[in-house]
Amino acid sequence: MFSDAARNWHFGVLSFTGSGHLNPFIALSLELKRRGHRVTFIEKPKIQERVLEAGLEFFPISGKKPSTQRTPPNHSSSPWSELSALRFNLNRVICDVEMFLEEIPAAVAKTGVNALLVNELAWTGPTVAQLLGLPYFIISTSVPYNLGWGTSTRFSRYLPSPNIVSCLSRSLLELSALRMRGPVLWALNGWRRRAGLGPVREIQKIHPHLAQITQIPEWLDLPQTKLPGNFYYAGPFESSDSRPHVPFPWDELDGRPVIYATLGTTRNVQPVVFRLIAEACSDLNLQLVISLGNRFEPMLLDGLSGRPVVTRYAPQLQLLKIAQAVITHGGSNTVLETLAEGKPMIVIPNVYDQPAMAARLERLHVARILPLKRLDARGLRSALEAVLDDPNYGAAAMRIQTRMQASSGRARAADIIEEALDRYLDHARLTSHSERFQLNNGSRHPCIETASKLSS
Repeated sequence: MFSDAARNWHFGVLSFTGSGHLNPFIALSLELKRRGHRVTFIEKPKIQERVLEAGLEFFPISGKKPSTQRTPPNHSSSPWSELSALRFNLNRVICDVEMFLEEIPAAVAKTGVNALLVNELAWTGPTVAQLLGLPYFIISTSVPYNLGWGTSTRFSRYLPSPNIVSCLSRSLLELSALRMRGPVLWALNGWRRRAGLGPVREIQKIHPHLAQITQIPEWLDLPQTKLPGNFYYAGPFESSDSRPHVPFPWDELDGRPVIYATLGTTRNVQPVVFRLIAEACSDLNLQLVISLGNRFEPMLLDGLSGRPVVTRYAPQLQLLKIAQAVITHGGSNTVLETLAEGKPMIVIPNVYDQPAMAARLERLHVARILPLKRLDARGLRSALEAVLDDPNYGAAAMRIQTRMQASSGRARAADIIEEALDRYLDHARLTSHSERFQLNNGSRHPCIETASKLSS
């Protein structure tokens, strides 16, 4: 039933389209491909070119399930506007859940995938794995959500809260979309019920993941007292081989020390934050480079103080090598890559895992954390001078760089996956042998017993 050839797996990747998720998944997939496995990303066409350029396989899903409202409501600070935005966002998440559940099982079956790598926040992934009877792994590209993202800690003060209704709306959206409570959970359980499956809470008893792997190093995490036996710290998956070429006006760099500023690609802050960053750097003998993450056109930031270099995208890995310090939102990609280069940071956390990452960086004394809702140019300038002039920040960053260089997260994660699948195959062989023995000795297989009861 099982042969040595079965140890060459065909992995299906259920990721997200944001670069913070996509880059580490591509890096890990390339490592698995190097070891002789196949890897196919199953996602919306938005990332197809990026995946194919990396030398991996891609199977598109349409993502065309309509929602009752296609465009977000006009934003204002009124309570009714906040509630309308909450309703829109919840409806969008529910539509995505239903679309994935309708399309992905058939897509997985067509590709011949026999194991899944599931993004931690892809809530439909375990249901697809259970439905198709496939082994699967949970991959955390950032601080694992089940270890806490810190929104209830003192770092919640870094989240902007224009009014109490806005704060409540954000909490309700997180509760439903991230903690799987309320409308999103109801939609997922409704689909599972129609498919003949039990509620979501039963998955880990009936069809558990083989391992949860995070690319966060253990020494970067806060102390944890209870971790599941199949939870693993691996370290960063990143690889320069997984990055596409990005053009950059290198001739505009004038020899001054470089400060690199990037605030993410999937959920960015308002352009005013970039203006504050530029104003903070303008009076210092520094050259600021700003990457907009494709959220704004550079022309929207014409006339910035100090005339920084502004680009839609930037070759981040190359710029980090020459930067003196980095101003970031605290996304895992930028943080881990900055630590690998031994550079201190200014972190302006906004949403999701960013406050949790900020808490971990502050603990290591490698970054200054600034509240977004109280951000001003004077505070930014003071923080930047502190990380540049205080040798403790540079020393801490260099110590972390040494630790980062001593690990290979991609190889560690691939080892964990392969070893878990070997155990899975060994267990399947033993189970199959035991079932054949029982049948040959007159015992009835549990499935036969169940079918008999149902037929009667």
